[in-house]
Amino acid sequence: MPHFRPIHSILTALAMIPFLSACGADQPQSTVVSIQQTDSGVTLLKDGEPYTILGVGGTTNLDLLASHGGNTIRTWGADGIESLMDDAHANGISVVIGLWLKHERHGYDYSDPAVKQSELADVEKYVRMYRDHPALLAWGVGNEVELGGSMDTAIQQINDAAALVKSLDPNHPTMAVIAEIGDDKALRIQNECPDIDMLGINSYGGLGSLGQRIKDQGVTLPYTITEFGPVGHWETGNTAWGAPYEQSGSSKAEFLRNNYLSTIQPNLGKQCLGSFAFLWGFKQEKTATWYGLLLETGETTESVDVLQELWTGTAPENGAPRVRSMSLDANAAAIPGGSVLEVQIDAEDPDGDQLVTEWSVLPESRVVSAGGDFEDAIQAVDVEIKSESPTKCLITMPTTEGAYRIFATVRDQQGHAGTVNLPVYVIDQE
Repeated sequence: MPHFRPIHSILTALAMIPFLSACGADQPQSTVVSIQQTDSGVTLLKDGEPYTILGVGGTTNLDLLASHGGNTIRTWGADGIESLMDDAHANGISVVIGLWLKHERHGYDYSDPAVKQSELADVEKYVRMYRDHPALLAWGVGNEVELGGSMDTAIQQINDAAALVKSLDPNHPTMAVIAEIGDDKALRIQNECPDIDMLGINSYGGLGSLGQRIKDQGVTLPYTITEFGPVGHWETGNTAWGAPYEQSGSSKAEFLRNNYLSTIQPNLGKQCLGSFAFLWGFKQEKTATWYGLLLETGETTESVDVLQELWTGTAPENGAPRVRSMSLDANAAAIPGGSVLEVQIDAEDPDGDQLVTEWSVLPESRVVSAGGDFEDAIQAVDVEIKSESPTKCLITMPTTEGAYRIFATVRDQQGHAGTVNLPVYVIDQE
């Protein structure tokens, strides 16, 4: 028997139509993003308009990012990012949402049907949750999932997840994020993952040659540099006791600039769709200062100044301190325990701002990690430090033999800072 709605309900529903239409008009519209072939190469289109990724990896201080000219962030996972997506949209920032795929090196077995089902269920959940969000730019399918495991397994994971994403969301491209390109890694992704639209390449010390290497490998798929910054802690030279040398703040900024100008900028609109500097924030990874574009206390570094200039063509009105190097009045490989060490840094402020330097001594990290795995923060050693000027101090070194690292954090009291550190080894005087 047919059911008839009472006439007053029909009239009420009709009266509501203008109200609902008005509400719908105020709702943010989801985006349509595609990759288009051009006469010179490829370009990313967002709602029909060319879009170059001027991005960072990170999820904080989005208003600050926008003020420096950044337009995109990428995440490594999608859990709990509801407010982040809204914040990004409010600041005019697009988001490449990372869909985390489990790593073999962490003990996951993708051949286990339960593991596979759980992983793909998470992918489906997050795609359904965010596919219509106006801040969404693309999907990052995994992050270095091949690292420390089987490439064959990684390709299967990436392919399965990407196919599922494409079936649920045809309006946003998929990107497989890998650690560098290997001998044939990028080519295999291109040839064996048909549902991947572009590569995401994490590249640090080798970025300067990446443009040529990717051509030599025969890769024609569009790519984005999904992580770049200083020389990685696994790529730099080490001390005799195995401690890696971290670049100074100014060295990092210059390295970033040179790599952007040599590899990223010349290939924009050809095969490269943009880039994400790492990391918009801070983290402990070998040291607390190695990768962060910001300090834990919120100051921006010289690398941020460089990014703004590269993104906008205009340098900040007030720049970060230039911190170039650190030197000691003793042999860094054999410092007597309890001795007083004179430490000097080469630092200046481009605007003549008064500098304040924080000095500290920390034990050397003993963590051997890969792929950005979590590391606990390291606490400073309680030693006597006498600051003689913003560029010089006297430190009474620890008495316990072992590997340490001396840090200097230079602030201009205008919201900017620079850092430098040096690994040292303390010997027992006896």
